[in-house]
Amino acid sequence: MIPSPSTSARPRILVVEDDARLRAHVVGAFEAADDLQAIGDAGSVAEALPLLAREPDLILLDLGLPDGSGVRVIEAVREQLPRCRVLVLTVFDDRASVLGTLKAGADGYVLKDSSTAEVLSHVRSTLAGETPISARAASHLLSIVRDDPPPTDVSVEAQAAARLSPRERELLELLARGMSRKEAARVMGISPNTVAEYVQGIYRKLQVRSRGRAVFEALQARLIDVERR
Repeated sequence: MIPSPSTSARPRILVVEDDARLRAHVVGAFEAADDLQAIGDAGSVAEALPLLAREPDLILLDLGLPDGSGVRVIEAVREQLPRCRVLVLTVFDDRASVLGTLKAGADGYVLKDSSTAEVLSHVRSTLAGETPISARAASHLLSIVRDDPPPTDVSVEAQAAARLSPRERELLELLARGMSRKEAARVMGISPNTVAEYVQGIYRKLQVRSRGRAVFEALQARLIDVERR
């Protein structure tokens, strides 16, 4: 384990990965970066949960851990550290893993075939409020629209309470297509500060705390259409 460092302005990263060699490689990449720092690493759910007390800014998380799914870590983070970002780095690209993980509140979902430079870029993007999602994972989000029937167990009142304004829908559709907040602001002709206000409104109306969960819920409830151009 890496000892808890002194306070620093650099974002604090916790690495949760059961492959010791890959974990050491990723930790080394963070240590070599000027703008990031690794403040701990774990190889299991049991090892990861106590390290949440270090209050990381982002957790780079594998799903296939020896004592359970990384989803357990995501759920704990959402309860204890609502401001912490979670970027999943995994070999699993199946529909159930992608949708279940985003529903649990992950902020991004990328695959382990990413290069070290790409992983660092994804981490920085996630910290900046973006939602990196691999192309194969994104295809499963689209399948919600294409293949799944609308939910039948959601009341009219609940749907009305979660209704988004036209501009909030437009923003969420752009984010669901993989745009950053800055790109969405440019397309919509508004400032990044206004985008941030819209995002908070979306989270409040959908009762979520991450962009991945917001996209998942909005798609499932047919609140947005990511195929519209």
